[in-house]
Order: sequence, then structure tokens, then C-alpha cells
Amino acid sequence: MRRISGKEWKMLIPFLSVEREFNVFMIGDIENTVPEAEHMEIFIDGELENPTGVLLRYYRFFVVYSSERMDHAEAAAIIKDFGKGIALSGKADCIDAIATHLREITKEEATMHLAVLKEPNLEKNDLPIRRATMSDARELLALLNSIEEFQTTEEESFLSSLESGTSRRYIVEMNSRIVSTATSTAETSDMAMIIGVATHKDYRKQGLASKVMSRLCSDLLASGKTPCLFYDNPEAGKIYNRLGFREIGKWKILRLKKD
Repeated sequence: MRRISGKEWKMLIPFLSVEREFNVFMIGDIENTVPEAEHMEIFIDGELENPTGVLLRYYRFFVVYSSERMDHAEAAAIIKDFGKGIALSGKADCIDAIATHLREITKEEATMHLAVLKEPNLEKNDLPIRRATMSDARELLALLNSIEEFQTTEEESFLSSLESGTSRRYIVEMNSRIVSTATSTAETSDMAMIIGVATHKDYRKQGLASKVMSRLCSDLLASGKTPCLFYDNPEAGKIYNRLGFREIGKWKILRLKKD
């Protein structure tokens, strides 16, 4: 595998667009990151015009998209050599192909449902929902890190995306505190990934997640972007299905041991 220059990144979009929904992270990162950025690298196997696999690093997160012909052992060696990775994610069969080469540094593996908003049935907004600003950063980060099923949020990428506006982070406030949130990330010209849907434990069962999700999805649709997301919680799946999301496949995450 070889590292390609930032000027070559956009040449990969036709290849990644064959399964666009599974490659929202990669396409969004390519479209939204300046070529000289130090926090992002892309490695390919094969020819640039028609690669057999792509490995992308964004800060301490890796994403892979590959065929059976990709040199998965070499891709795994790149991740190991970096040494500070938090997670590797991708389409389930792509992760299955590389996982055997990463067993010694894999902490746990999770399988998720990948869903796309195909039949919008969004709720009307009757809450004071607004977009988060940098002044909300510490409180919002604390909320995300308090959610039991979430992994610790990587602070550098969180602050960078909030400051640059490349992520839309919407929040609900009650009693002068942030109690619910939802975020879009990796926005492409026509799609966006929704992450970080969370409600403080003291404010659950009030429909707040559905409200903030609906606001975020409405704004994305108005911008010509189709929302997609992944989940593993059946209760969350019911909410997303009710709002009009439909599963299209499986997504996997390998959470990595730190050096």
C-alpha cells in the first residue's frame, strides 16, 4: 500500500461512490479536509483510478473500504505502526477481512446496523433547539462522556469540528443545562452521517432524542443531504425506524488497544 498526496484524494470519490452510503465518512472527510492537513492520511492498494482498497486516518480514527484483493496485512501494519489509533471502522465484510491481522491490538469488536433516512416521518419541533457553539464545548463534551454506552469522545477532533462548523451539533437545554444532543458529521455534497445522539440520564423517556434528531434531519434534508446513521441499541433502532430510517447493511468497529 502507498500513501497518496492530498491533491489526489478526490480522485478516489468515483470508486468510493459505488457504495456511497458505506463510505460517507471517507467521502465527507475528503470533501471537507484541506489537502495539506496533517490530521488526515489516505493509503491505497492498487491503482489510483481503480484501487483494490482504501485506508483513511482522520486524527486517531481509521476507516477502511476494500475488496478481497486488498493487501489486508499491509493495511493492518500501517495501523499498528501509527500506534495511537482509537478505532477502525467500515463495512462489515471489509472489517472481517482485516480483523485477523489486528487481533493483538483489538480491544473489542462491535457490529452495528447501518440505516438511511428513506421514508422521512419527522416530528414537529416544539423545543428550544439550537446549534452548539464553542462556548458549549466543555458542557457538551461532559454530557457525551457521561453516556454509559458511548466510548470516550476524542477531544481534539471534537473541538476541531465544532470550531470549524464541519459538524452540526444541535442541543436541547432545560434548566440552563444541555440535556440532549445530536450531531451530523462527514457531510458530503448529498449525504451526512448522524452520530452522538444522546440524552442525559435524568431527562430520558421524554422524546427529546426524537425531537433533536428530527430538527437535525430536517435541516440536512433542506440542504439536499440524506441522513444516515448506525446503531446497535434495539430501543434506539425503534426510534430511528419510526422517524423513517431503514437498515441497508452492517457496519463494524474494532476498538483498539493503546500503546
